[in-house]
Amino acid sequence: MNSKNKFLYFFLIIITFGFILIYWKKKYRQIKQKDYLSKETKISFDLEDLLKNLGGKDNIKSLSSTQKILKVFFFDKQKVNSLELKKLDGVSGIALQSGSVSLVLGNTAKHVEELINEVK
Repeated sequence: MNSKNKFLYFFLIIITFGFILIYWKKKYRQIKQKDYLSKETKISFDLEDLLKNLGGKDNIKSLSSTQKILKVFFFDKQKVNSLELKKLDGVSGIALQSGSVSLVLGNTAKHVEELINEVK
């Protein structure tokens, strides 16, 4: 093996390992961590339908929400129409207690809480 072939051999090895290193860095790089929670502002149902099925805005005592669940405290359980609440597009789950109802809304829960508080 003469010196020209040795140089070419080492040059190709360095280039090959360089491309492998670039590939690995792109494939396994750390994705930037988000330090905030996302909030969806587009709701897939009519807010008036939600209020009507909760017994109207006069039936709502208070609201609280987590990132994905809206909990509505009400005065009269008889006014709450749980069957129609289940049929709303954006509601993926419902839990009816004696004094409250929990609605699983996804990322829109905080926004829906703000909208209902504006209407109240």
